[in-house]
Amino acid sequence: MRTPICALLLLFLPHALRAQAPLSYQLAYAVPGDPHIHITIIFPEPLNTPAALVMPRTYPGGYEQIPYDSFVEQLHAFSSTKKSLSVAREPDGPRWTIGEQGEHLERIEYQIDLAQMETRILPSVETSKVRPRYVGLLGYSVFAFIDGLEDRKINLHITAPQSWPILTTLNPQIPAPTAIADASAPNYYALADSEILMGPDLQLRQFLGKIPLIFAVYSETAEDLELDGQLARQALDRVQTYFADTPFRQYTVQLELLRPLLNHDYGFSQEHLDSGTFSFSSERAITAQSPQQARNVNLFNYAHHMAHSWIPKRAYGIGYFPFTWEMTPVIDTIWFNEGFGRYAAIEAIAQGLPPQEAAAFRAQQLARLRHILDTAPPFLRNMPLEVLSREASFLYASDFRTGMNVFARGALMAAEMDNEIRTKTAGKKSLQDALQALLAWSAQNHRAFQIKEMLNIFHAATNVDVQDILDHWMHPPTN
Repeated sequence: MRTPICALLLLFLPHALRAQAPLSYQLAYAVPGDPHIHITIIFPEPLNTPAALVMPRTYPGGYEQIPYDSFVEQLHAFSSTKKSLSVAREPDGPRWTIGEQGEHLERIEYQIDLAQMETRILPSVETSKVRPRYVGLLGYSVFAFIDGLEDRKINLHITAPQSWPILTTLNPQIPAPTAIADASAPNYYALADSEILMGPDLQLRQFLGKIPLIFAVYSETAEDLELDGQLARQALDRVQTYFADTPFRQYTVQLELLRPLLNHDYGFSQEHLDSGTFSFSSERAITAQSPQQARNVNLFNYAHHMAHSWIPKRAYGIGYFPFTWEMTPVIDTIWFNEGFGRYAAIEAIAQGLPPQEAAAFRAQQLARLRHILDTAPPFLRNMPLEVLSREASFLYASDFRTGMNVFARGALMAAEMDNEIRTKTAGKKSLQDALQALLAWSAQNHRAFQIKEMLNIFHAATNVDVQDILDHWMHPPTN
């Protein structure tokens, strides 16, 4: 029986290898000032149809619905014989049905209207941008995917106008102005959570360290790249030291300083797997004349969102990952994502300060968090934390009362756990040890933790039980 079995294996092996071949995504931006980019998806082997093309309506850590699908134009699909296949938009969701039964899909093409996207999406951090000499793209705002192929490797090819430099966070390096760039992503999540920046007005600096940092800036005002970049470098060093972990080989700060558009919001930033989007109004620029308070605000904001590349990007509760791109997932543990991530940033900054300044900084940050709870409307103050987290799954930024209260309660819970661990171990252990152990567990297990598992990991790392503190904060705070 050995010979026939070997023959069968040899017969089917090439097909199996082809089935796992990478998808090819091509992104083209042809002419400076054009409001459109063009995307082509090429399949290494013809794909049986009908197939479903999906455009995201949300993104990890966005906690709301965003109509990225409404900016898709000129969507076409072709078979391996160059035949045009039918494309039917589904009536409600961000899906298109491609082809009929028995046909074979080889290529999909579409374009995205970036100008309309920025006009209609009011939070600046959620939209891609186009300017005469700059294009800044958020992966999830421009890349669609075929349902069922999210885990396939992706090769990305980018073209831009002549002599335009291109930076992709999938392969971050100071680029030459070649107008061509290539990168790869292990799956759709990594592609979608990446950024692509290009154009002669893109300013780039590299700051070396344990995790090298690329500071990528488009500014419509005066900005001191060296000074602000050093703030980002300092923030990354402190966060990395706190977690004692280097899960990515480089970090990219995408900073946009923009002349504000009417009714648009420039108050939020957004973390990614190994980068962060910081899209502000021009008044947030850092120069030699900027007061220390402005510099401190930027330092903490960088640290806060960098910390999210560890929590929850790499240690997360149920509902955060695998991610549902079409509809905002309901997550019971946003208090962990945002609260524990924020507290980690507070501690990371404090540990880099002299003892007296560190104590004052911690006290100031915790006082602000308590003030949020003290001034919250009664209906929010009386809401169980799990319910508040579910509300924040949709309303975190659009009704920022939910966002502020969920991260304030989570951070104060973390602070109380930290104090308990320090007290019971005479300062030999802290929440830092517990979070490092949780990250190690997550790296080993590659899945979401259950709350009970998190508590067990904390206990094993510190020999302190913090179950009572968790139970206390899950209920409405008492006056």
